[in-house]
Amino acid sequence: MSSLSINLYEYVRDAFYSMPVFSDSEGRFVNGVYGALFKLANTMQTEVPESATLIKNKETFESLTPAVKEQVLLFIDAIKAVCGEELSDQDEKITFTIQNKDNIISALKEKMALFSPTGKANENATFTLMMRSTSDLNEVEAIFGKALEYGKKAANNYVAFYLMTESTTSSKQKNIHGLALCFDESEGIYIPVENFITVDYLGKKLSELSKQVSLVTFDIKESFRLFTPNEFEKRDYGYTGEAEEQSDYKNVPRCFDTLIGAYLVNPNKNDYEPSDIAKEYLGLSLEKKSDLFGKKSLAEADEKTVYEFACKSAFVFLKSAPLIRKNLVKYQMEELFYEVEMPLSYVLFSMEKEGIIAKSDELKAYGDKLQVRITELEKKIYDAAGCEFNINSPKQLGEILFERLGLPAEKKTKSGYSTAADVLEKLAPEHKIVADILEYRGLSKLKSTYADGLANYIEEDGRIHTSFNQTITATGRISSTEPNLQNIPMRTELGRLIRKVFVPKDGYVFADADYSQIELRILAHMSEDQGLIDAYHEGKDIHGITASKVFHVPFEEVTPLQRRNAKAVNFGIVYGISSFGLSQDLSISVGEAKDYMNKYFETYPGVKAYQDRVILDAKQKGYSLTMFGRRRPIPELKNSNFNIRQFGERVAMNAPIQGTAADIMKIAMINVFFRIKKENLKSKLILQIHDELVIETAPDETKIVTALLTTEMENAAKLSVPLVAECHIGTDWYEAK
Repeated sequence: MSSLSINLYEYVRDAFYSMPVFSDSEGRFVNGVYGALFKLANTMQTEVPESATLIKNKETFESLTPAVKEQVLLFIDAIKAVCGEELSDQDEKITFTIQNKDNIISALKEKMALFSPTGKANENATFTLMMRSTSDLNEVEAIFGKALEYGKKAANNYVAFYLMTESTTSSKQKNIHGLALCFDESEGIYIPVENFITVDYLGKKLSELSKQVSLVTFDIKESFRLFTPNEFEKRDYGYTGEAEEQSDYKNVPRCFDTLIGAYLVNPNKNDYEPSDIAKEYLGLSLEKKSDLFGKKSLAEADEKTVYEFACKSAFVFLKSAPLIRKNLVKYQMEELFYEVEMPLSYVLFSMEKEGIIAKSDELKAYGDKLQVRITELEKKIYDAAGCEFNINSPKQLGEILFERLGLPAEKKTKSGYSTAADVLEKLAPEHKIVADILEYRGLSKLKSTYADGLANYIEEDGRIHTSFNQTITATGRISSTEPNLQNIPMRTELGRLIRKVFVPKDGYVFADADYSQIELRILAHMSEDQGLIDAYHEGKDIHGITASKVFHVPFEEVTPLQRRNAKAVNFGIVYGISSFGLSQDLSISVGEAKDYMNKYFETYPGVKAYQDRVILDAKQKGYSLTMFGRRRPIPELKNSNFNIRQFGERVAMNAPIQGTAADIMKIAMINVFFRIKKENLKSKLILQIHDELVIETAPDETKIVTALLTTEMENAAKLSVPLVAECHIGTDWYEAK
């Protein structure tokens, strides 16, 4: 028997806060009860439950405001009136059976009308689109002609398209089965790739449209495999924030990516799909592509299902683009969208397409070298334990360490002893076996993730083509997947050696530049702390200067330990570290760590004032801002749980700094890429890792590329302290780094 289960009080509360506020003739707020009835009716339309349970939670009820409590009671009265004798109201829950779903839905809508400000219940939005498919060349030509005629009338006359693609044996290549166009809200047309309609033909048509029409789609980076929009084809300038070109998007046709736009508005959601856009912005229900087709090939799928899904998707992008853009304007992120994120999507596509050479023979040799050491460690661990066991089994490892060898253990749980890295690191001085286990774990991960794992991503051209993602992290940082090159190890020498596997093409070299302490420099700028600003202008070692000031010793007499501690504090402050967290990092008492932090804030009082200021600002506004206007909503700041609120405060301290660093890196990438294009160089930007850029450099362009890379990175933003980028040349990535 299928049953619908609802948390009653949360249901009404969430409905109240997600809708515009309105009241009835008696002055009572009723938008919450209306929204809850609306949600329930829609849920029952899409599901077929035989019964429903409304769960009561007294603690939740007590936390509600009087206005919401009143609406809960109104909602319960409405449900009782609808269900009558079928309902059972108990202390902890309300249950009712659903004998006739249609009758209940109809009764719910009648109740909704009583609470509606218009006097009638709103219907759930549905597609009213005429959809068809055609591969007749003359008809297709006419359709593109009409799209051009409509779109060129105004920059805001969007023409939406959606590519129907599916992956091939190579995860980075996708077959294009067809394209849906929608520019008239009443009709969507699907154009399959068949007969005279080729992929190249569709690409040329989109390219022509982009010269005079604002095209809109979802995840435009995938579309660049088909065509290059006019705005990028002709572009030879980077980001300045001042040039006339930077305001063209207000008057000149530009492409619009609904995925990037929706992500900017809500960066806490990192998995947008077209179905999410449809629901969030239009209230429409659009199936997920994966749910609709599963593992079935599009060639095998029902033709009508294919073209209807494509047309609906294009319609969603057409209708949602103005709404998303309205939000971008409201939140003052339109320039960030058009002048940073949109050109960046083309830069990332170009980098993905270029890829980086990975030598499979050296990768194997690296793996073999790791295996030799792994085998040695296995033997040492078995000898120390007095028996062989599965080192990778937390249960067996816990029994060996804490029962057989008698090492001090944290409290045993039902699942056994904890053998997490932080637990073992504390025990390492107690017994040599623990240090060997930690090394074994590290090397095993290196071998499986990189030595063995990377080999699976080397394609026929000998290159790894990672995917760069710009809509995943809440801070705005670029991430890398399939494979994740952002996590290439740097802490140990053996880990760093993996970079020797990555090489440029014959005769070329790598130019590798990374920012020096970019987040600390941003902290100095944003906090306006004069002491920190002066320290950077002195041009000395910032960690040495901080140690000198915090520990009150001459700069020349700072010890390595004092410098290490000052470095931990410097970087910890950026991330809003607590005294407990710092004590764990430095293996000192919480009291000592607190003392270090107090001395730091005494030395740089502007930093503490800045942190207090951004936390208060985020609490009042509900979000943080970067220098370039990127928003990071922080709902955790209003959570009733203390630990979650504390996390929110750390986010409020860090997000403006880390987000600004991300913005600066993106601007640097745009400037470097289009400068290379303007100079008509053979060299190519191929990789971005955190604060680092790598260019595959032609031998006769080394000097110009080194200067170009350093200059563009250092001038990507104007701060009150110098931005410094250090560039190195190498015949492999290890040597260049």
